[in-house]
Amino acid sequence: MMISELPRDLEAEILSWVPARYLQKLKPTCKRWYTLFKDPGFLKKNLARLERELLSLMNYKLCSISVNLPGIHNSVDPFVDFSGILNSKKDPEDVKIFDISQCNGVLLCTTKDMRLIVWNPSTGQMRWIPCRSSSPYSLVHKYALGYENNNESCYSYRILRYHQSYGNLGDEFGIYEFNSDSWRSFYDFSPNCSLQSKGVTLKGNTYWFASDVQDPFVNFVLRFDFTTKRFGRLSLPFQSDDVDGVVETVVLSVVREEKLALLYERFDDDTDGSEMKIWVTNTKIEEAKDLSWSDFLVVDFSKLMITGMTNVRSFLVDEEKKMVMFCDTDTNDQYMTRVFIVGEDIYQEVYNETAIGESFCYWPRLISYAPSLVQIQQGQVNPGCKRKR
Repeated sequence: MMISELPRDLEAEILSWVPARYLQKLKPTCKRWYTLFKDPGFLKKNLARLERELLSLMNYKLCSISVNLPGIHNSVDPFVDFSGILNSKKDPEDVKIFDISQCNGVLLCTTKDMRLIVWNPSTGQMRWIPCRSSSPYSLVHKYALGYENNNESCYSYRILRYHQSYGNLGDEFGIYEFNSDSWRSFYDFSPNCSLQSKGVTLKGNTYWFASDVQDPFVNFVLRFDFTTKRFGRLSLPFQSDDVDGVVETVVLSVVREEKLALLYERFDDDTDGSEMKIWVTNTKIEEAKDLSWSDFLVVDFSKLMITGMTNVRSFLVDEEKKMVMFCDTDTNDQYMTRVFIVGEDIYQEVYNETAIGESFCYWPRLISYAPSLVQIQQGQVNPGCKRKR
């Protein structure tokens, strides 16, 4: 029996396990499959079932990562290759990517010249987003990609823009609507906090590590809900030290589109010692109003042969192997980008490279990417072929 002779529901069930890059090639095969691969219910099922891929953003280029870890149980060093090229029909050629985030296989990229592009590498679909120009060395503008969790089966994507002002001007927030191709600003509320980390998106909402404006030692996870367009404060698994000479770093990550992970590093000038801990949330993020955390890993820096504090900007968690991959920039060595893999029985530096260009403003990123056939909304078009604004 051929697959085309199977019942429609069984055929859809089998195809939902096929990686998105192959489904994209099968789209022209027949009209029935072309329609199926655009069905929002099928896309969500396909997205939830497939393995994630690893991407890296280094030296303004986005590459796929190939990881081989024979060193876990024998004497062979683990191997990581960062030279892979994304399998896309249309790569954003000659675009230097300064920052990146992902949501359900769709990437939001900020370019070095501070333009915004939304890109799905699996389908080759891209969309440039109008935005205010700003210096790439400024942290004033922050962007996050998410979607509304409504009763509709399709993803209704939005982009949040956070403009951090100084003095008494107040912070400005804006939402980009894909359908109208326009930004809508709102000033009527504020989370009264300062963002201390890059945002990560999970289940359509974005999360940051943040501190209170009035008391910088009051820390929490800040969540922006794209459905209600409201901010909320969530609990942390640690308490900050209000002690002179103690430097802390906190980074958030996403585990298999289900949980949040948090990396906390503390460096004490008096003892010249550094400690790193990683926690993972206990339940799926949408099942709890607040966050509860479980210990995942404590990193022994003596095994990594590192003195001082690392400048971690992103990390990825493998719950099954109980390992963490994280990258940092060694500012004492010509802004050397380093990648480490640590676990219960592995402590290894697997990559290092000197940053190029304006390295003082650039930080590497690791991304857990979920290839998908999700379509990027292209906006409504008037009969005169002009977008609504």
